[in-house]
Amino acid sequence: MKLLFSLSILLIFISSLFSQTRTSIANGNWTMPTTWDCMCVPTPGNNVIINHTVTLTTNWGQSSGSITVNAGGSLIQDASPRAFGQAGGSFTNAGTVTLSKMGFNGGTVTNSGTLNANDSLYLAIDLINTGSVYSANLFNSASLTNSGAMNGTNFFNNGTFINSTSINFINHFNNSLSYNNGILNFTDYTNAGKFYNNTFGNITINGDCTNGDSLNHDAHWYNNGSTLIVNDFTNIDTLDAGINTNRFCVGHNSVNSGKVIGILDFCCLPTGTFGINTGTIAPTVVNCLNSGNCFSEIKENLKSEISIFPNPIKESFTINSNNTLIESIEIIDVLGKVVYSQKVNSSEEILILRNNIPLGLYIIKTNSADKSFTSKVLFE
Repeated sequence: MKLLFSLSILLIFISSLFSQTRTSIANGNWTMPTTWDCMCVPTPGNNVIINHTVTLTTNWGQSSGSITVNAGGSLIQDASPRAFGQAGGSFTNAGTVTLSKMGFNGGTVTNSGTLNANDSLYLAIDLINTGSVYSANLFNSASLTNSGAMNGTNFFNNGTFINSTSINFINHFNNSLSYNNGILNFTDYTNAGKFYNNTFGNITINGDCTNGDSLNHDAHWYNNGSTLIVNDFTNIDTLDAGINTNRFCVGHNSVNSGKVIGILDFCCLPTGTFGINTGTIAPTVVNCLNSGNCFSEIKENLKSEISIFPNPIKESFTINSNNTLIESIEIIDVLGKVVYSQKVNSSEEILILRNNIPLGLYIIKTNSADKSFTSKVLFE
């Protein structure tokens, strides 16, 4: 009996040791005892509360315990890219988090602050975002609900995605289930799953768009809101709508080899209908009925586009802003890594030197106060 009692006391002691709370009392490195109220270094399993600027100088993982970044607090990396992984426990951010890679496989995660996973963000658990999220490569296999702002380069959805506010990515691939009740902005978009652009949804694609699953051919786009595609659109599977106030506008080539059904208002330059049709189009589909301003909006979008020359690029290139005030410029490689970043605040022509950027394909992203423009370039 005494042995069992002793073991119970020992287990309670060990459990309390791992669940102890560590609170920051000053700015400093994670590994410095003077950063924390315990004058010790937090270990996995502790409940960590960050009220100051804490710098992570090593990779970090947890399967229990918690990390809470309060408003005014920051968890940032040092000069080296740092990774954070969670298999259990909880991560709550109401302040600012800036790390290179973040992966959530278990436990819980919430964000109402600013969350920057500069290289990649992997979500295998549900996230409700009411703050701001940035990641060059975002992968979702759980349930991602956005009522804040999300920005980045590549976004792959293999779970459930619900948007009520604003999303800006260069490339987006939906392989599962996506609902839009807000604003989506992409350069290129492929829907290979189920996409619901609901009544108050608005999606703008400044490049090319494909609706189709090349393997199962079960992609389905429900358009009850507004869709604007500046360049080419290809429908391989099913394009659908259920109300007659929707718009589906295409600015260049349009090809249908699948099914277009429902009460869809489809409008494509220059004739109004699909340029090439080898599939089926239901008689309920109309052309340019409620989309009379499609052409003017597409032309205005093209007019406001940033131009870059020369392309391909050898030593330098020039950005013509078309009188748009450009606040910053980024050059992004095919892996989503930002290889160049510069604040400019100019509406004039901007000359950028190549410096040591290697050969290859890149995306040049120019950011104004309310919009981002992307262009694909080749460095020779």
